[in-house]
Amino acid sequence: MVYSDLGGVFMVNRSYLPFKSAREYMDRGMAKWMGFFISEHTTALSHMGDFIDFSSQMSNEEIVLLISQVYVNSLEVLVFTSYRQDPYLGVIKEIFDGSIYLSGEEPLNIVFEDIIKIVLAEDL
Repeated sequence: MVYSDLGGVFMVNRSYLPFKSAREYMDRGMAKWMGFFISEHTTALSHMGDFIDFSSQMSNEEIVLLISQVYVNSLEVLVFTSYRQDPYLGVIKEIFDGSIYLSGEEPLNIVFEDIIKIVLAEDL
């Protein structure tokens, strides 16, 4: 097949065809495929942000080191956990028995094993 460029649109050369309607046929391209967009596609798109990114998991040593530095300096941090997509924002008030007490909008205890990463709030 031979393609000719007409203003950025590529057309198939159909000059060899005997019927005028076949020679002048313009393919609609991707428009004809939009009918195949089914409910499963819509559902998948709506759930695209509903996962937790474990690819940026910090090592246990990094987590413990950063926790101790943040605790000593009373810095505000974002704590990303394995059980919630959004991070917790707050200041580490206590470190005890493999967990931290984070005071902030919603005070809570977080176990070290549940922490994916910690980011200083001022870095964002």
